[in-house]
Amino acid sequence: MTLEPDDFHFVDPMGDTEDISRYTPGGYHPLRVGDIIKSSRIDDISGAAPQYRIMHKLGFGSYATVWLAQKTDSSKFVAVKVTTDDAALTNEAAILEAVSKVRTTEESHVLTLLDHFTIHGPNGKHLVLVTDVVAPILKVRFPKRDPLWYKTAALGLVKGVAHLHATGIVHGDLHLGNVGVAFPQLAHEDPDDVMQDLSPYDLTIVLPSSAINQTPSLPPYVVAPCNLSAYYNKLANSDLPKTKLIDFGSAHEAGKSPLHFQCAVEACAPEVVFSRVVEDVDNPPMEPPTDIWALGAAIYEIVTGSSLFRGIGMTGVLPEMIVMAGTLPHAWEEWHKGLANPPTVSPTRADSWWRQRRETLRQNCADDADADALIALLRKLLVLDPTARPTAEQITQDEWFLQTGKPTKEAQISFNTQVRFGSSPSPVISASLVHAVKA
Repeated sequence: MTLEPDDFHFVDPMGDTEDISRYTPGGYHPLRVGDIIKSSRIDDISGAAPQYRIMHKLGFGSYATVWLAQKTDSSKFVAVKVTTDDAALTNEAAILEAVSKVRTTEESHVLTLLDHFTIHGPNGKHLVLVTDVVAPILKVRFPKRDPLWYKTAALGLVKGVAHLHATGIVHGDLHLGNVGVAFPQLAHEDPDDVMQDLSPYDLTIVLPSSAINQTPSLPPYVVAPCNLSAYYNKLANSDLPKTKLIDFGSAHEAGKSPLHFQCAVEACAPEVVFSRVVEDVDNPPMEPPTDIWALGAAIYEIVTGSSLFRGIGMTGVLPEMIVMAGTLPHAWEEWHKGLANPPTVSPTRADSWWRQRRETLRQNCADDADADALIALLRKLLVLDPTARPTAEQITQDEWFLQTGKPTKEAQISFNTQVRFGSSPSPVISASLVHAVKA
């Protein structure tokens, strides 16, 4: 029997916790603060299986809950992601392991996988991913930052995508909700101070209206995520960010289809939107150029704090895309003619579209030249023809990243990936290195 919110005495009215009706066979694994999860892997140094104690909630999604945890043998803070049973077949762990085998000349801008294993509970079998703790970039980009902060965050994101593509992997759902900021400052804090400084526990008791529904599938309570971003801002202060790509539930090998379609409207590439909306393709192909479009949308949002197409659904975004780009692909002409009010498409109108947004972009740029270089970069990434978009490695050497106010050392590091997508074996399957990322 599937329970509904009305079947419980208490429901979080603000929506700050996961859906308690998903605590059912096939759904979330019930966890409490203080629970200890034991890995199935034996540590090479200690000879024992690592254990992780749940300390607070970091977040949740449709297919996982994410927790702040401590290693019981060292008190080190880590993030523990526990998937639902119906998401346990994700290849996220394999992808993160594959990415870690492609070396970079600096610390990776892809989330570091520390451990992974499966656990069994009343709701089924759940994949557990243990990673470093990262703060959500959507929340730490406020209050207003120095222009160098935004540029550094954008460059790190580009490098993360370059690293991923060098492994032969497409992220498939790249948007700022799937981007974090490394939090190395956490390791230097006393654990007791950390727990005292994080926001207090905000609990909602899980109590079904009928006693017959009080089963082991349910946790005793659900807890709202702590305010990690506020704690990050307190410790990191004006430190430049180190962005990290996170959440690889939709990631897949280039040349293959994702396990399921998931793409945020504000970051979905035009060829993907057209396939879904016009051609009615349920799971359209998503290749490296789709990540590049999403990268352009993400950089725009990092700098402005607003999504590229705010408030526009997937069915309405295509006309806005062709106006912004100033071009109409040949394959789209019949669709365009069939619109009730087809927009005028021309380079002149596209220039006007960008002029209208220049002031918004300029506010977080160092000067006019910096803003102009940023717009030039975005217009290279946000083109309708996927074959015309630059690679992530090429983007790291764009003029905007090389201008005054850039992080000089960062901008000089090149990702010479030279990946031929679709023609090389992927380490997800072969466990071999497709290409090394070298300076």
